[in-house]
Amino acid sequence: MTEKQRPFGVSMTEREMEECLPADEAAFRSPVPTQIVSNGEYNPLPQTAKQKQVESLIKETADKQAKLHNTTRRKFLASTSGMAAAFLAMNKIHGPLFDVNAAELNPDAAGDRRATYKGQFIFDDQTHFIRDDFKEEGLLGLTKWAEGAGVNPNINSVPTNLSRYKMDNYLKEIFLDSDTTIALLSGAPFDDPNWWLLSNDAIQNACRAVNKMAGSVRMLGHSVITPKYPNWMDEVDRAIEELKPVSWKSYTIGDPFGPSKYAWRLDDEKLMYPFYE
Repeated sequence: MTEKQRPFGVSMTEREMEECLPADEAAFRSPVPTQIVSNGEYNPLPQTAKQKQVESLIKETADKQAKLHNTTRRKFLASTSGMAAAFLAMNKIHGPLFDVNAAELNPDAAGDRRATYKGQFIFDDQTHFIRDDFKEEGLLGLTKWAEGAGVNPNINSVPTNLSRYKMDNYLKEIFLDSDTTIALLSGAPFDDPNWWLLSNDAIQNACRAVNKMAGSVRMLGHSVITPKYPNWMDEVDRAIEELKPVSWKSYTIGDPFGPSKYAWRLDDEKLMYPFYE
């Protein structure tokens, strides 16, 4: 079955999955992706010639710089200088897209640049936490994945239970442990209502509480739309009238974990055009 033949929102077949290798094992661990990977919803395209060139340049630069600075290639690529190496490689292959200087390959110079931009405006455009009565411990699989994939070596520095995903730890990690200026709080629809992270009202209540505490606008909120759900447009009208979200959040695949009975298409004129209007 080709990608064009597959109905929207349907996952890859078993045969297609067998033809792919796990991205966290097979893909080059670059500061930026050097090929398209799939989350299981679609068959990924092969690595292009230019992506291969970028990957080769990153490896070549990393090997050279790691030796110069008496470190490993992996540690170099995980540093700010490693990110600079990736941007320089993409500029060389794709043209001058990124504001980066070769001097930043030196960790000291990279640190200087980071200090220069420390006060810049940072807007995190999709953040989540869960409601206090959320009980679905399957969500902890995200922690296990992050630990196993080496995404966050400090993942176990907070409790390995659902409290790590609740508001207190969210505020600590977003506003105290990072340089985030404003965060956009979001949600997600699930076929099983027990899996809803936050209601639209809870999102806006959290925004009001955080902004009042901060004395300034530090958090903005989505409202989640649920096309095909019964009376879903009534919730849209209520959100416009009462909640006044800064933007809308939607999942065309329905349930993010899928498969879902609420998958839909952006170009469905009967379903979606009334919402757009």
